[in-house]
Parts: sequence; structure tokens; C-alpha cells
Amino acid sequence: MSADIGADIATYLQAQGIGVWKNATPVNNTIFLDELPDLPANCIGIWINNGRSPEHYSGGVLEHPIADLIIRDTSKATARSTAEAIRRLFSLSTNLGGDYVFEKAAGSFSTYLGKDDSNRHKFSISIQLTINREVV
Repeated sequence: MSADIGADIATYLQAQGIGVWKNATPVNNTIFLDELPDLPANCIGIWINNGRSPEHYSGGVLEHPIADLIIRDTSKATARSTAEAIRRLFSLSTNLGGDYVFEKAAGSFSTYLGKDDSNRHKFSISIQLTINREVV
């Protein structure tokens, strides 16, 4: 695991067959951090936001950020099904391993945000994360 939670989520989504992250040919990317570019038309944006306050303990700290994802597609049905597939991936707590324990649980069902200026459909989901950063 890296120190970049958004990149870890993007890598996980790609490993699950949802989107393309950090492709050798950047024009093929469909997962983006902190942005939802105009192209490609069908893509996923990931933003990491503050969640609950951290919990300190003698061996480290538990952090609770929230990942907000926007799924955009020219097809409303595809945008909805992609958002639901992502929500289901995160509906059970999962340890992604690495230097710290990274657990996640879906925080909400997808919400339809309407169409953008190019008539593409957008759905949003929020995911509660728990990160155990141990002090070495």
C-alpha cells in the first residue's frame, strides 16, 4: 500500500476490472484522482475527504477518511450499474494489506447527480475508510 489512499482505491478498482488506472498510454485511463476530465466520456473520479476524527492508541492511529467517487457514462444504465458494482465491492470490510490495514465499507447507495453539460449521466457514492497506521 502506498501513502496515497486515492491511488490505492484506483489500483483496487482496476484489479477488479472496473476502469483503467495509470495505463502506459494515458489516453486509455478511465480512473482519475481529484478530477473528472471532459474526456473520456465514461470515467470515474475519486476524491478523498475528511471523515471522523482520528483515534489515537498506544501503537498508532486509526484514521477515518471518506472516499467520494463520481461515475460518469453516456448511458444512465451503465453509470448506475458501475456505481452499484463499486458499492458492492466496498460493502464488506476488506483488508487490502501492505504497511497498514485498510478497511472499507460502503457508506451510501449511489445517488443520481443528473447530466453534465455534455448530456452524460453521473452517479455518486461515498465510502467510509478505516486506516490503521501503526507507529514503528
